[in-house]
Amino acid sequence: MKLTENQLQQLARQLSHPEGETGLEVAEMMNFTNGNLINKVIDSLQIKEGDAVLEIGPGNGAHVSSITKTPDTLYYGADISETMIHQAQKLNASQVNASFILTNGDTLPFETEFFKKAFTVNTIYFWKDPQAYAAEIARVMQPGGTLSIGFIPKSTMIKIPFAKYGFTMYEAADVEKLLKDTGFKILDTIEDTEQVLSNNVEYIDREITIVTAVLK
Repeated sequence: MKLTENQLQQLARQLSHPEGETGLEVAEMMNFTNGNLINKVIDSLQIKEGDAVLEIGPGNGAHVSSITKTPDTLYYGADISETMIHQAQKLNASQVNASFILTNGDTLPFETEFFKKAFTVNTIYFWKDPQAYAAEIARVMQPGGTLSIGFIPKSTMIKIPFAKYGFTMYEAADVEKLLKDTGFKILDTIEDTEQVLSNNVEYIDREITIVTAVLK
């Protein structure tokens, strides 16, 4: 089913800031289409018991239980969507070591050098000031802490109809430079291809990129 331009704009808006019942539906869709990438990003962090972990843009947080398996691992999800925060709190009510915080997308309400690990999946397109926000993430991370960013590269994004509405597109080299300029050292860059279900209900190949870095 081909979406109209108005529908594409609405979808792009919901992907950047899910709201209301439609936002909840979009979050479920994102869980399905982004599940493999989310799992790979989490694996790249090598989270250990006792780590304090930050996620930027957890959506409805359906994946959080895979991080909070041990009571000493602290998880904090920061999201700009009140709808997503409420849904994540609901779905993770039994996860006593998981917290979800509403943020403004510019600053993070955490102490300096608080987190050992941090990650985000498919949010970097919406950072209003990428350098400033990367610096804010660095501020709340401990020296030697690990950050992993998962995203769809520009080479694929330019083929996605809704991505022309409000998405800033990146290749691996762009994200590597952004992190290097913020005081990170690149540990690894993974460029892979996965299969996802398209709007036309058919499986298509999609490129994914994961950049993992350590704060100097």
